[in-house]
Amino acid sequence: MSSTVCRLWMSTVHAGGTRFYTPHTIPTMSSPLPSAVVNVPAVPDDAGPERIDPATSTRMGSITYDWDNSYDIEWESISEFNTWLSCEQVAHGIEIRRQKIKRSKAGLLYLMCETYRCARNGTGGKSHYMKKMTRERMIDTKRIDGSCPCIVRIKTYPHTSTVLGKYNHDHSHPTGKDNLKYNRIRVSTRDLIESWVHFGVEDQEIVSDPLLYFH
Repeated sequence: MSSTVCRLWMSTVHAGGTRFYTPHTIPTMSSPLPSAVVNVPAVPDDAGPERIDPATSTRMGSITYDWDNSYDIEWESISEFNTWLSCEQVAHGIEIRRQKIKRSKAGLLYLMCETYRCARNGTGGKSHYMKKMTRERMIDTKRIDGSCPCIVRIKTYPHTSTVLGKYNHDHSHPTGKDNLKYNRIRVSTRDLIESWVHFGVEDQEIVSDPLLYFH
């Protein structure tokens, strides 16, 4: 602040009965000394949450954690898993459908978790639809009382094509040929069966042919 004379009536001087006001000079205020310069390290643009390497992390949800906690089946790719699933259905005369998909919000440790259940267990919620009339069924309903414990759960990861999974292969109902009548048949498979029947292929030979399940 520069030196300035301000006429402040700070004191009074009496002289011959006359009152004079003498100005006071405000002393010059020197500018404050600059503060010492502190070297503050620059914050990198990518500063933030802890960096996670999905290949080496052992946090819950990572491939290492899952492998150590009951995900004991490994496939090289999702294509290999689908082939295995088809073979498993053929071998046991069962149908396994995808019931639920859970996607990772951040996608840092895993990408997706998929759950497959035996089709006899049902894959949706309980239906509240009330039938207006009853019809005699040629085939009993495929949904069983209670539930079937058969379940497959797989997970995929952001850094690799490897798929990890766990599988409970137990069923609470007959499998094999006694269960084939409850399995869903695709339109293409139905057409294939019709062509085999047309050419005289025996029923037992048809249901035993693996091509029937891969078509």
